[in-house]
This record gives sequence, C-alpha cells and structure tokens, in this order.
Amino acid sequence: MAGKIERSQLSLVRCMNGNWEHWNFPASKRAQFVRRIESPKTVGGQVVVALPLRQTVSYATWVPTADRQLVPEMVQLQLEKRGLVQRQSVDSSLDVRILEVQEERSLVLAIVLLPDLAPELALENAVRFEPEPFTLPLPQDRLIVWRERQRLAVTISRGRDPIHFQVLSAEEVSNESVNEIRCILLQLESQRMINELLGLAIWGDFTDAEVELLQQGLGLKTFRESLPPPSLPTTASKLLPPQVSVLHEKARRRRRIRRLIAAAAGAYLFAVLAIIGYIFWQQHRITELQSQLSAEHPTVAAIQGTADQWRKVEWAVDPKMYAVELLHQVSDLLPPQGMRLTAFQIEKGKLIIRGEASTAAAAFKFNEDIKQNAALKQFRWDMKSPSLRPDGRAEFIVEGEPSVAKVD
Repeated sequence: MAGKIERSQLSLVRCMNGNWEHWNFPASKRAQFVRRIESPKTVGGQVVVALPLRQTVSYATWVPTADRQLVPEMVQLQLEKRGLVQRQSVDSSLDVRILEVQEERSLVLAIVLLPDLAPELALENAVRFEPEPFTLPLPQDRLIVWRERQRLAVTISRGRDPIHFQVLSAEEVSNESVNEIRCILLQLESQRMINELLGLAIWGDFTDAEVELLQQGLGLKTFRESLPPPSLPTTASKLLPPQVSVLHEKARRRRRIRRLIAAAAGAYLFAVLAIIGYIFWQQHRITELQSQLSAEHPTVAAIQGTADQWRKVEWAVDPKMYAVELLHQVSDLLPPQGMRLTAFQIEKGKLIIRGEASTAAAAFKFNEDIKQNAALKQFRWDMKSPSLRPDGRAEFIVEGEPSVAKVD
C-alpha cells in the first residue's frame, strides 16, 4: 500500500502466550493495549502484523564483504543453496538486515517468510508484516524465552538486535528443550555471532520449577519479567505473504472500479445538472422575451397601425403608383405596330389592361414584358387566354394584383 502512514493510524496484532492481542499507538505515547481478540481479522483499520516465530526462519551469517550493495545477493545465494528461498519469490519472502560491518566482512541476519501462512493472518487491511522479535524491546545481549501458541519460543540478542529466533519443538521446559537451546548458543558462539550473554530473560507465565531448570541448565543469571508492550520498528520489513499480496491487488482493483464508477456517476450528474440548468436558463430567457414583447406590444401595435394606414394611402402619395405613371410604363412596352390598348382601368383594387394584338403570341409576349418591367413589379400579373377574332386578331386582358394595399 503506497504512501506514508501516520503512527497513530496503525494498530498491531501479536500472539503471545497463546493469545492474540490488539494494540494501538497513540501519538507520542507508548503502545496501548486495547483487548484480547480471537482472530486478527476482527481488527479494522490499517494493521501491522507481528509475525509469529513459527511463520519465519532466521538465518545469521558472516558475509565476506563490506560492500552493502553486494550483501543481499550473496546471502540470497546461500539461502537458495539451502533451499530456504526461491528466486521468483525473493522480493516478498526475504528480508536481509546488516547488523555489523567490519573491514572485510559483514554480519547479516536474513529472515525468511515460510510459504504456509496461517489463515487468520491473510488480512487485506495488513500494511506491514514484522518479524515478532523486531516489535519487542529486547534487552541487551540476552537469551529471551516465552511461549507462543503453547510452544517455547526463544530469541537471542546481539546488543539490542535479534541475531537468532525460533520456536522450539517442546511445549514444556525440560532437559531436552534446555539441550536444544544450548546447541543453538554453541553454534552462535562458535561463529562469533553473539557477545557474552548477560542473562536469561523469561517473559510470561512459567512455573518456579521451569525457571530453575532453565537457570541451572544454561548457567545464566535469570530475570523473570512480564511481556513488554510492542513497538514499531524504525525500518519496515520487506516481508509480504503472497496471499496478502493477492488481497491487496484485489483491493486496488476494487478501488479503481469504485473511482471509475464515481467518476461516471459524477459526469452523469454533471450532465443532468447542466441540462436542468440549461432548461431553467431557456425558461428564464423565454420569460424575459415574453416580458419584453409585452412591454413592446403597444409600440408595435402603433407602428403596425401606421403601416396599415400608409399602405392604404400609398397609391395616392407614391408617384410610381399614379395611374398616369402606370399607363406610361405599360405604353412603353407596346410594340411599334400590331398592338393597341383598348382599356386601362382600376377596378376593385386591381389594375386591368385590355387590348388587341395581331396574334395570340404577341399578346403572351406583351404579358411577359410587363412582368419583367422593374417599375411594374409591385404587381402580380396574370393574363387570361386571349380570345381570337374572325380576322385573326387576339383580344387580351392582363390583370395586376398589387402586392401592397388594394385601392377600390
């Protein structure tokens, strides 16, 4: 999960003495115990999981280089030879920590995440998986013993850093479990991985007989203490179970889908609001125009009345509409011979022209000439079919309907 998360927003779950515990981290305060829980899946929010020792394998080794860039690759090769890791899953199943660098070598602790993750630890809301010893305030150069899920768990510190941790095969303190611890210590001492131990810290509920057996068998000064509260490691672990990685990817897809749906819904809502706004704006414009029309109606009515009066008197006041002028325009269209006008009159608002032509074709041509005359275009002209006389001449009637007001 990307982004830096504030300490106060995190919760931690851990399994100590067979019980799951829920802790949170108030701002600028020590971890605060919340409650015991049946399963980590009951905790909401962003969770840090303290990985039980049975989920990990610790491997400490000296690497013959002081180059911090080379150390992880060299440790990885050693682990691959031992069959503890596979190259395709190294990024999420291996965490390499350099504890000390000397002139020609480095002391390294590798933590390997085992593939069989406990079902209750497959948390979609888990943001970090920390090996349990790194979440505990370890005493300096000590052997620490406690119980994890009814089995004995041990951690050995070099300074205040864990150098080795594991769950023992035994559930109770016995000579066999003491011998198992002694073998672990002898191996670490032979490889000079630990300093001289300052004592044995026993955390949690152990009987007096168990404490005495540990003290006598290991020959260390013993301190009985209650389980300390957890702390968040400064350096985050790289461990991430593949099961949880799959859950994170599904969660990311769901978030992307929700964002797309929200964006589509937002766009749809914006479009609906835009349409509604446009409708209201159009209604507002219509109301404004109606108000404007209502306000202008008296002026328009007065202008229209004036226009009507003007059209009525246009024949009388417009020189182009004078009867003499119209007769002059029509007469100019007569051919030099073969046609004469017999009547020129205004009846019921129409201009009526009667005449005789030498042929019907000449009458039709005269009608077309009238229609094409610019001075006579204020009339709509129509000619009835000419009537032929016995002598072959054609009588015609051309009527002009004014496009302006009629004058009776």
